[in-house]
Parts: sequence; structure tokens; C-alpha cells
Amino acid sequence: MEKSTMKKGAILTLLGATCWGLSGVLGEYLLNISKIDSTWVISNRLFYSGIVLVIILFLKDKKSLMNVFSDKKDILRLLNFSFLGLLICQGTFFLAIKYTNAGMATVIQFTGPVMIMSYYCIISRRWPLPREVVAIVSSLFGTVLMATHLDFSKLNISTLGLFWGIFSAFGLASYNISSVNLTKKYGVIPIMTWGLLIAGSVVYFGTGSNYIPSNFSLMDFLCITGVVIVGTIMSFSLYLEGVRLIGAVTGSIIGCFEPIAAIVFSFLLLGTTFGLIDIIGAAFILSAVVVLSKR
Repeated sequence: MEKSTMKKGAILTLLGATCWGLSGVLGEYLLNISKIDSTWVISNRLFYSGIVLVIILFLKDKKSLMNVFSDKKDILRLLNFSFLGLLICQGTFFLAIKYTNAGMATVIQFTGPVMIMSYYCIISRRWPLPREVVAIVSSLFGTVLMATHLDFSKLNISTLGLFWGIFSAFGLASYNISSVNLTKKYGVIPIMTWGLLIAGSVVYFGTGSNYIPSNFSLMDFLCITGVVIVGTIMSFSLYLEGVRLIGAVTGSIIGCFEPIAAIVFSFLLLGTTFGLIDIIGAAFILSAVVVLSKR
């Protein structure tokens, strides 16, 4: 691989991860500072991200947009991905942010890759490899460290925050596992587009989220726009293009910058502080992802 290609891919992947990190902080502002209903934030994020992506894909490649609807079985798989994968992944992540903060929610969600690995070990009926055992122990220890600060008489984060954080990790695992066959056949962007729009439409109209919240400010509008444009469309586009250039293994390692970006943006924009034990716990969780990425 040429140096210039590697450099370009690394930069794009890094920018994508940074956009994801910023998205969580913007969501935290909406949920914890503006006190906007979490259902409204989740449904509007999914729905309008899907709308914008449909328009973009329609203008760029109409054929790829509709291909998935040519197979009835794939339509069912798409619905499964939309609700059991994407909706759970995105919805529970923002609930985790509501009860903790963007940095901590993102770090806890990064236990998801360990869950994915455990799932494939179970269905393959094999014991984990030594590096996989290291990843499991590292991930669990990091989560316990952040949640308890090694004082097991109390939790350092709210019970609901820990619950939704772990649930979001399950959501991340479900999202990745349920999308594999579809994305191989139709590509990532078309599946992501329809997944967002289908799940978003049901939640958006089903919960009556087609309204403007009371006291909705210009800053709130900029934040939800940032969540849609920066945190969804730009992040996926930059990250996937970067991975295309440098490969999934290297890309997933660089993608570990996302929780670091979330922690930095939380501190710079919202003044959220993290203790040394939290940083050490985050390092254990991220090291598990790096270990799993090694071949």
C-alpha cells in the first residue's frame, strides 16, 4: 500500500471517529442541559438521518437504493437489522448518555466488540483464543473499574447509566451481527440508509415526535443538526471511505479514537471531568478492542 493512500485513509478514519465522538457530546447537551426528551432526540436523529441519506443516494445511485427490495427474505433481514440492530444500538446509546455522559457512554459501548467475539465463539462451538481471553478480561475489568472505582459498596455511575451503557454495547453487537450478510450483498450505505429511515419512521411517528419542543433554542437546533449531519452522515462516510483505503483491521484500531474524542469534547465543550481511575478503565476497554483487531 502506498504511503499517501495509507495516510489519507488514516486521516479519513480518524475524522470519522472524531465526528462520532462529537455527536455524543451534542446529544449530551440536548439531553442533560436543554432537558429535551430522549425519545424526541433518538427518533429525530434516526428519521432525518435516513431522509437525508435517501436523498443523497437517490441522486448518486438510484439502482443501489432499491436493490434490497428485490428479495423478500432480504426485506425481512432489513427489518430485523432496522429494529433489533440499528434502533437498539442508537436508542440505548443516547439513553446511556442521558444517565451518564458522552465520554463514559461511548467507552462502555466499546465493550460491544468483545460481545461480538463471544457470540461467534458460541455459535462456532470453540473456546476463545488466548488473545480473546485477554480482551474479555481487559474489557470487563475496565468496565468494573469505571463503574465502581474498586469500591464495591457503591456505583460510581448511576444504575440506569450502567444498564443503558451495557445495553448499548449489546445493541452495537446486534447491529454488527445482523448487518453482515446484507452489507456484503448490497453495500453499507444503502442498508444504513434504509435501516435509519425504517426504524426512524416507526419511532418518529409512533411516539408523536413530529413536533418542536418547547423553549427549543437556536443552539438546540444546531446540536440536533450536528447529530444528524456530523454524527451520522459525515461520520459514516468518512469512516467507511477510510476503511476502504486502509482495511478493516487498521480502521477498527483507529476507530478507538471515538471515545477519546468524546471525552475530550465533553471536557472542552461541557466542562465534564474524568478522574484518573476513569481514564485507566477506558484504557483497559480500548486495549481490548485493539487486541481483538490483531491477526
